[in-house]
Amino acid sequence: MFIHWLRKKLKQNIAPDVSFLKNYCKVAGALLLWSTWGVLVKRLQLAPHHIVFLTTLFSLPTILVLAGRNPRTLRDNLSGARRNYPYLVLLALSLLINNYFYFAAFNQTSIAIAVFSHYTAPLFVALMAPFLIAERFEKRLLLPLFMALSGLALILAQDWLTNFSAADLKGSFYGVASGLAYAFTLIFAKRLTAYLTPLSLAFWQGFFIVVLLFPFYILSPPLFLPQSAWFLLAGIGVTHCALAPMLYLSGLKHIKAQHVAVIGYIEPLSAVLLGLLLMHEAPVWSTWLGGSAILFSGFIITSQKKTI
Repeated sequence: MFIHWLRKKLKQNIAPDVSFLKNYCKVAGALLLWSTWGVLVKRLQLAPHHIVFLTTLFSLPTILVLAGRNPRTLRDNLSGARRNYPYLVLLALSLLINNYFYFAAFNQTSIAIAVFSHYTAPLFVALMAPFLIAERFEKRLLLPLFMALSGLALILAQDWLTNFSAADLKGSFYGVASGLAYAFTLIFAKRLTAYLTPLSLAFWQGFFIVVLLFPFYILSPPLFLPQSAWFLLAGIGVTHCALAPMLYLSGLKHIKAQHVAVIGYIEPLSAVLLGLLLMHEAPVWSTWLGGSAILFSGFIITSQKKTI
């Protein structure tokens, strides 16, 4: 049955064109950058609100420079905030909560458990998108969603089932909370891409995050970090909080939120591959089987031409 289905798809020649695939590649590129969050957060060993505040603060000059180099004027590139103020604040708040609990999960438990619990997000997106942004729920997404979730479970099952402590349980709750917040982030961002450019959206979401966190940062004890940590925070701000969001948002504008949510499973798959390359952690057979399921779920989605 599967061979017959695959042969039928190939005969229909429904492979996406270059411009269509480019938007998926933009989202995937951002997700690959974000897949390094776990390693970076564990290396920094800072409170989640410090990481969110400082990396976001360092991202704003980069976005302003890119906006100034664009042929359009700086004001035009960053316009639209006044008309969309309520949704921008909601986007910033949901992104802040997402990052806070995601980083808190990394500080509490293993990267595997934090990532697995965070990637309950596609389930929340699939349930909420039809109500919040009037996306018609696509029954055809049930198969790739189930395949991706099953693949992720296969990849992380060994870490999930061994040495599960109270800290792991707490970390998994933080991960689910970040997944729920990420679902709202994706939905609000999808709505705003119709009215703001990726540059404008990336800047204003970062600006409001900095404003919201500034009182907490000021009231916290002063940070005494080595120079290398400051350079790392600045680098993360440029790559993870400036360039990655602009890639993600420019692709999101042309892709259904439900599709992006399922394709997001490339992030934990990338984390496993990074472990193989950088940490010499050789994946077991279940990891390769789960990774294949994730990649094939992405193929099913990208082979569909209907995007919005």
